[in-house]
Amino acid sequence: MSKHFKLGVLGNTLSHSKSPDIQVAGLEHLGFQGSYGRYELDPENFSKEINQLLSELDGLNVTIPYKEKILNYLNKKDILVTRIGATNTLTMTSIGIYGYNTDHYGFTESLKGINLQNKTATIIGAGGASKAIIVALDDLGVSNINLLVRNLDKAEFNRPKTKAGIQLQLNTEDIELSNTDILINCTPIGQGRLRDDIPVTEVQVKTLSKNACVYDLIYNDTLLLKTAAKQGLKTINGSEMLILQGAKSLSIWTGVEVTDGLVKAMREAFN
Repeated sequence: MSKHFKLGVLGNTLSHSKSPDIQVAGLEHLGFQGSYGRYELDPENFSKEINQLLSELDGLNVTIPYKEKILNYLNKKDILVTRIGATNTLTMTSIGIYGYNTDHYGFTESLKGINLQNKTATIIGAGGASKAIIVALDDLGVSNINLLVRNLDKAEFNRPKTKAGIQLQLNTEDIELSNTDILINCTPIGQGRLRDDIPVTEVQVKTLSKNACVYDLIYNDTLLLKTAAKQGLKTINGSEMLILQGAKSLSIWTGVEVTDGLVKAMREAFN
């Protein structure tokens, strides 16, 4: 009899999450039985409740705000987790909890066909997703990364090591973006109760060159993306990254390689 997978996503606010839809579709495509739940933990109760949750599941995706906090519960990390300093995929085995980072894969694969060699990237935010994006951009050959943050000290302490030069800046309205080839929003600004907000001003978006690309990790049409599209800029939302990182997570849990068919089935479920 084939294994029944008990999987889920861990976060603080998950009502908007499409992960259950795409992961169940992925399991069905691969011919596996399984369930995939939303597990919302309040930050105040996290340490009391996390061990029980980890003991009940075979695998877990991790999202805001726990990609760094969950590192303390791992028995083993893959090389990307060590480089990035954040994990978004756990697998529970009889000999311990293993942590992986599939955000790097999802982001990199979603940019196939876009050449970022020796280009300048501007990233908004310094959380767990941002750290994966920094390392992915470094691996894609970006030469300069501007990191716009709310807290300089915290971002400096948390920053992954890169070959690319990183310039930390407070995210203020006087920063202009004319040298940016790709602007990436790694904050939750643009979804949920923040859906009518924008992480940089519309005036700042207008300073981008006509060849720039604007990428928002949020997977709906945010105000940032609408503003960029009005200027005729290339825009990418986070849906493809979500689907691709989800397929990679499923591959880790089931031992089956990512295929075009799996990604197609998950994309159809997302849509």
